[in-house]
Amino acid sequence: MRRVELHYDYASPWAYLANELLQRRLAGVGVTLRPTYLRGLETFAQGMPYTAAKLAYIARDFARCAEHEGVRFAPPPVFPINGLHALRAALLAEREGALERLHGPLFRAAWAEERDISDKAVVGAIAREVGLARVADALDGAWAKAELKNRTEAASARGVFGVPTFVVGDELFWGHDRMDYVLRAASQPE
Repeated sequence: MRRVELHYDYASPWAYLANELLQRRLAGVGVTLRPTYLRGLETFAQGMPYTAAKLAYIARDFARCAEHEGVRFAPPPVFPINGLHALRAALLAEREGALERLHGPLFRAAWAEERDISDKAVVGAIAREVGLARVADALDGAWAKAELKNRTEAASARGVFGVPTFVVGDELFWGHDRMDYVLRAASQPE
């Protein structure tokens, strides 16, 4: 199997859904997590690019998809979510070799537990809950800020315009509903 990259932001309900479906849809595939700041991508740099009608549709469609997939969902207390602090925490945890301990709890906090991860204190509390106090203490550090900016710019330069985006080789697949295509691409020889 070819390795798959997953570009995500904890602010995205669709990235949450993709993350919750990884084991089901991409069993046996190695997935590298790539924190990518949604608001750092051109489409979202000026704010939410959707009309009120489209936002209402997206909210209903997401709830429908989550229910269909059997994925727990509770609307967040604040929307849109700013994933900045959560993404910095993910990078710091990754640097410590502990991303897997923090990744799922951050997504579930935002989309299943009604915790406001836009709030740095909430993200810090989640990091502490999983035993990553050093991560909680470094959320405003220069390294985390620069690393997130650099990775988001690199993702954008690669063609990532939204999340979740899966990458197999040079091929991009956008959306949780493209995981069947991702699996086929990952199954092809290089």
